[in-house]
Amino acid sequence: MKNFLLLFLIIFSTGILAQEIENNEKQTQEEYIKGRILYLESTKKSGYNGQDGIKEIEEYRVRILEGEDENKEILIQSPVYLEKAYNIFIRENENVVLYKEHGELGDNTYYIVDIDKRDSIFLIVGIFVLLTVIIARYKGIKAILSLVIVVGIIYNIFLPMISNGYSPILISTLCALLCSTITIFLTTGFSQKGLVAILGAVSGVVIAGIVSMYFSYKMAMTGFVSVEALNYSTLLQGIKIREIISAGVILGSMGAVMDVSMSISSALTELRKRSADITKKDIFESGMRIGEDIIGTMVNTLILAYIGSGILSTLFIYLQKEQFPLIRILNFESVAADIIRAFAGSIGILVAVPITSYLCCIIFTKKNS
Repeated sequence: MKNFLLLFLIIFSTGILAQEIENNEKQTQEEYIKGRILYLESTKKSGYNGQDGIKEIEEYRVRILEGEDENKEILIQSPVYLEKAYNIFIRENENVVLYKEHGELGDNTYYIVDIDKRDSIFLIVGIFVLLTVIIARYKGIKAILSLVIVVGIIYNIFLPMISNGYSPILISTLCALLCSTITIFLTTGFSQKGLVAILGAVSGVVIAGIVSMYFSYKMAMTGFVSVEALNYSTLLQGIKIREIISAGVILGSMGAVMDVSMSISSALTELRKRSADITKKDIFESGMRIGEDIIGTMVNTLILAYIGSGILSTLFIYLQKEQFPLIRILNFESVAADIIRAFAGSIGILVAVPITSYLCCIIFTKKNS
């Protein structure tokens, strides 16, 4: 019965996610379709001798693969800019994304806007899923299903609610509780071990959120930590943007904190099974020793993950180290936000160790030290 309910929840969540994505694609005002590059038809120099920033014009024969003009072959011009950062690296027999512009007389004009990366995305996701199932078998399947549910919760609950003006911190905390419960119970089943892991994980995540919220307000963070956020500030009206950093810490640290709590809870569960007369003190001390080994790698994992996600910003700062002194660099909002995310999340991992160990010694045994 429990497995049936979990399976129903998974299918329901996946269906809603797929439906939402499909609805968003239908509601978009701009029309993008899939095409395929057949071959390069011709190349000609720019008529302005590069003064317009264009080196040459390439003309490709393209087959349209979707829409009302499906299977139709057309010629599309694509500029090659002097600045390579603006170029689309087009190759023959490769799928591309076409922008469709409707003419007043019913004729359509198409432009190449990007390489279609969906096949590669599906491939790498497929490799991940396949390896997870091969290596972890049945538990790997449950892990993949829990991941689908988590993505569905974030897409269908977290994002819509904060876009409607609800507190990102509150909603992210509730989503973290829901995601942790589903993930751990789906992986371990309904057990004391899973309950302890959930309580430890949620406690660590909430503390990480509180720490990030305190320092975000102490540093007078605005929440606009990127150029994109500033450019699209009109879309963010009505959203409590200052809480987004803390919400990101709560969701971003959730996986690592769950890992720590689950590892300690599982280890202490086995210890309790093998030694029925173990005391609370022994369980707590064992949990702390296990946590010491985990902390060394997990703290690095979280901090390096944030550094890796912002590697381009880190590179820009390094290249401008002669131009900006340290006092200026540390006061860039994007830098301060990354520091808050990394260290607040790591604090969540640290406090999850004693909390989970203490919960284990309370729940797993009634003996006093």
